[in-house]
Amino acid sequence: MTTIKYLPALALFATFSSYSSSSLSEHPTWLKLGHYKNASAPQSYIESDSFFISKNGKNNPSSELKATIDAFNKDAQMQCKYPARYQWLLSQGLEFSEPKVECIELIEWRDKQPIHSVSLVFASGYMSNPASLYGHMLLKLNRSTPEHNKLLDYSLNYGALVPDNENGLVYITKGLFGGYEAGFSDQLFYRHQHNYGEIELRDIWEYKLNFSQEDVLFLTNHLWEIMGAKYSYYFADENCAFHIARVVELIIGEQLTNELSPWVIPATIFSRLNSAQYNNEKLVKQIEFTPSRSSVFHQYENNLSAKDSKLALAIYHSQNILFEPTFTNLDVVTKKRIIETLFEFVQLQQIKKYDVEHIEKLKKALIKARLVLPPGKETSFINYDKHAPHSAQKPSNISISSTVYKNEQSLNLGFRLSYFDSLASDIARVPYSNLEMLDVEVALFDSQLYLEKLHLLDLESFNPAYSQWPNEGGWAWQINVGYERNRSQCFSCSSTFAMAGVGKSWLLNANQSLVYGMINGYAGELQSTQQWLDASIELGFLTTVTSNLKLRTSIEKFYHQQLSGIATNIELSVPINQDFDIRFGYKHATEFQWQLKLNFYWD
Repeated sequence: MTTIKYLPALALFATFSSYSSSSLSEHPTWLKLGHYKNASAPQSYIESDSFFISKNGKNNPSSELKATIDAFNKDAQMQCKYPARYQWLLSQGLEFSEPKVECIELIEWRDKQPIHSVSLVFASGYMSNPASLYGHMLLKLNRSTPEHNKLLDYSLNYGALVPDNENGLVYITKGLFGGYEAGFSDQLFYRHQHNYGEIELRDIWEYKLNFSQEDVLFLTNHLWEIMGAKYSYYFADENCAFHIARVVELIIGEQLTNELSPWVIPATIFSRLNSAQYNNEKLVKQIEFTPSRSSVFHQYENNLSAKDSKLALAIYHSQNILFEPTFTNLDVVTKKRIIETLFEFVQLQQIKKYDVEHIEKLKKALIKARLVLPPGKETSFINYDKHAPHSAQKPSNISISSTVYKNEQSLNLGFRLSYFDSLASDIARVPYSNLEMLDVEVALFDSQLYLEKLHLLDLESFNPAYSQWPNEGGWAWQINVGYERNRSQCFSCSSTFAMAGVGKSWLLNANQSLVYGMINGYAGELQSTQQWLDASIELGFLTTVTSNLKLRTSIEKFYHQQLSGIATNIELSVPINQDFDIRFGYKHATEFQWQLKLNFYWD
């Protein structure tokens, strides 16, 4: 009897020994299950001791594997804590002395309304929050059926655990240097869609992945394992895009994060995602777009004629017009379109909490006017003029340029960490905005090397009003911190500065052009003005000349006396493809400076 009792254990030992010799603990899937960085430096990204069974498991995949197998042989309930490990080890031919058990909580979460597919979700950038400048990435577990709305799907979020009302600069500083804990959390998808699409007014793209049902089961089992595990959050690299991509790579291998630069943003992952292959097919099966509440309203507004839009705006100011001949004599189709547009605008104003009392009265009047019309919706939109994030301009930049200063020429080399400037493509980003981090340029001039520019952070948001309706648009603002050489003022002029500006902008030419005015404040070593503090007035113009050809011009007048009264800047961008563009630049203050630049964009 004693011999029979130990036969399963002996068989398991023989099985595991054969797998040990083939380095099962170094298998890429095992390393991904433990979130180890790589086989040569097997330290896990997960900080929680409770995630590991072995006391050395955080830094020793082999020790963790042995402890896992031992745990499955001694305690059947460990299958419920580590279902993905259990599923994978069984697939590798291992057997365990403890029988398979039913995991009630896991089954309730995973199978009560079965998860049938997986998607990755991109929410566009949100310039009002430094945590969301680059957009955001979610993992979505699809449970929807014809009877169950997709808003009840699970969505998995990875994010930093940030205190409420954390200062933006504190967030960026601590986020860059790992000052926050982070982790995965699950919520019903409608919460994220409501927050991003309805509150923050961000467009959403969903990429459905071509996974088998077995892949879906394995992935969801692993998500169950890591829920609640703690990581260190790093804004530039170990962020939502990186860790969610690593989870997907449990199925597809390292197609998304292999040979990444030392920084990771969602747009990079989606660019790679669209070209990824799995089982000799495209990984992405389908892409769906969900417009923000703001995008929906503008689509309705654009569907009105100029005359009807003017009437709708008049009704907003005086709802009694709904019951006067000006409106009641219109045909049913026109009345429905106007009311539907006003309903969309009412919802937008409620989100922004503008004119609360007025909006409530208007809403009641709209309901009353709509009830006398025949049932049925007049307007329905399927196609929006929006491009998916994988087709956006790539975020990092290397440039080579020729610069002419006072008839002498220099060769300039540049590097930008991320992400876009005001002349870049508008795809999957906030139009008329600028978000550049670590923008560096050096010049070889007269056999000497000069630092021309070092911008640590350059943010700009013009916040234009896309319609003439009330409460549209906001304050334009900009922030810039860094160093630059001002050759257009004098050869030796340079500034180390921090700058902030505020103003307003206005759209022209069917939203293809923008004019703006800013009042800027400067602090730092401002050699061109020989002051530590200065202020300026800036006027500028941006326009799309033809197709994607973009032009920006500006003039700036400083308060303190300079070598020149007004600084002029002109730049023209000519796109070649997603990876290249050519820039023509001109600056003038006391001297002129010309530049011809070739930009290469990469991820």
